[in-house]
Amino acid sequence: MTAPIEVVLVTNPGCHYCDDALRLLDDIGERIPLRIRTLPLSSDEGRVLVVRHRVPFPPILLVNGHFFGYGRISRRKLERRLAETTNALEV
Repeated sequence: MTAPIEVVLVTNPGCHYCDDALRLLDDIGERIPLRIRTLPLSSDEGRVLVVRHRVPFPPILLVNGHFFGYGRISRRKLERRLAETTNALEV
């Protein structure tokens, strides 16, 4: 069993991309162990991430502390990144 992959999702109320990203993470989390932390965009940490990554709109997704993407999150790209991360952790 591998350690869960740390995922941070910065969200905003009423954001359908945010809702979609959370459902995607829940679905993928059934196959790949994830530790999902959600942050409100209005929080201090959320605002820092917006500025740091120059993101125009939520959600913001970080995988193991590294910026992955924002807005509509690609299932295929995320699954590929998580598989690469999982393989790197197993080595």
